[in-house]
Amino acid sequence: MIRAGATRPTKLIGAHEHESHFVFDIWYGNTSDIQPTVITGDMHSVNKANFALLHWFGGEFRPRFTNLKKELDNVYGSKEMSSYQNVLIQPAGQLNRQLIIEEKDNIDRVIATLALKEMNQSTLVRKLCSLSPHNNTRKAIFEFNKLIRSIYTLKCILNPKILLDVHRSQNRLESYHTLRAAIAKAGGRKALVGRTDLEIEISNQCGRLIAGAIIYYNASIHSCFLDTYSGNHKKLKILKKSSPVAWQHIHFTGRFTFYSNKKQIDINKLIENIDL
Repeated sequence: MIRAGATRPTKLIGAHEHESHFVFDIWYGNTSDIQPTVITGDMHSVNKANFALLHWFGGEFRPRFTNLKKELDNVYGSKEMSSYQNVLIQPAGQLNRQLIIEEKDNIDRVIATLALKEMNQSTLVRKLCSLSPHNNTRKAIFEFNKLIRSIYTLKCILNPKILLDVHRSQNRLESYHTLRAAIAKAGGRKALVGRTDLEIEISNQCGRLIAGAIIYYNASIHSCFLDTYSGNHKKLKILKKSSPVAWQHIHFTGRFTFYSNKKQIDINKLIENIDL
């Protein structure tokens, strides 16, 4: 899933908690200089409220649908089913617009509570799920979510590039996960280590620190290379295919000596030996 920013500490969630319960919290709690308006994620980021929650706060939720044809079962219309007899895509059902209108005041209270950060998304979802399935506020929120999800699904059908861009974004995230796995394996492990919450948190932050250093190092080389060969279209075309999360040139194991003279690495001299 999209992370809010490198300046904000990550939060480890338990294996019993669902990823989708934290999508809004990550986005709304973002404190970095980058302010995303579109949030992507895999199917684990989808639940019955996320489309609505991000829409209410001016964001747009664009998950990567693994089976777009299957998503047609989640498309709902606002009119009676008989009105869609001559359309290509038949909705699975009719939205209860009246219920949404009647519950507007209660929905506004939920939005205000989230906006004031008096309650986070994970707590809200747990509260909604603990309510009776016949609770009108719960039903209205889920009903509005159906509307926004239906609109997104239809957009994906009309413009296949949307899912292509989402897929590309998810690939970048998966590349970061692969880098983290490679860092963990360097220590003989495939996952976070530690017997207590504090030890696991330290293990996670150490992995993030190493990954951040590698990404910064690669990005510095990319920037210098771009400035040096700004007019060489052939080399720039190859540069576009390189990734800042690559680690094939990083030696994770071995003996390292750290100097205290604070002498900076000459990136310009370094890229002279790069053969693309």
